[in-house]
Amino acid sequence: MADQAPYRVVVADDFADMRHLVRMTLERSGRFQIVAEAENGLEAIDQARDLQPDIMVLDLAMPVLSGMEALPQIREASPHTKVVVLSGFDRSRMESEAIAGGAVGYLEKGLRPAQLVDELLAVAGLMELVQVAAETARAKLEAQPQSAASARHFVDETLRRWHCDELFDVVALLTSELVTNAILHAHSEIELNVSLTPDAIRIDVADHSADLPAMRAAAEEDTSGRGLGLVEALAMAWGVDERPGGKSVWFELPRPDKRG
Repeated sequence: MADQAPYRVVVADDFADMRHLVRMTLERSGRFQIVAEAENGLEAIDQARDLQPDIMVLDLAMPVLSGMEALPQIREASPHTKVVVLSGFDRSRMESEAIAGGAVGYLEKGLRPAQLVDELLAVAGLMELVQVAAETARAKLEAQPQSAASARHFVDETLRRWHCDELFDVVALLTSELVTNAILHAHSEIELNVSLTPDAIRIDVADHSADLPAMRAAAEEDTSGRGLGLVEALAMAWGVDERPGGKSVWFELPRPDKRG
């Protein structure tokens, strides 16, 4: 829309040529205003604190303090800033870690100018739709025992960002049960989605097995088998959705700020 104020952006990258390219591309679109540049993670934190931009375009590999190290401090310094990683690292290697640290998107360098504009406009759209749509954080986990702990850490970081950390104990318990169940029975990579909807926190654990989970009564001496029973007891809603190549098991808890 022509009368809409441009989104205020800080570009953080240690290469001046890359900062110039991003600045030129975004400002030429008319939808963004570059309010500052940073060439390392410490400068990015300072610019976030001083300017409170709408968006920060953040490189990961920077001197003094890397973008990954700076990311949580940027989020703390300016909680409303949407941080979008623009990195030379393949997204399959770093995207989950960046999202867990507080980024809302991950883009790889080498995008055509129009693609960069479109991707950032999509992120800008989240600012307008977050109250009526869902905000989602995603992570991919390997089929290994350590993934349950990784899932708890990811959930912790996400709930803190959304100021819903009072739900952590219950969400972490149920998420660990579902992730562990998927590791034991699906033997596949797991996708964990944490969504903030207008009324609930929704956790979705997807795997590549078509075998549907079944609730069973666990004996007192059993060390496993209580996962779905806990979900049934503690969640306000839960279910299993079949999908191409697998399934997803989900549960919802009421948002703490929406309780009567």
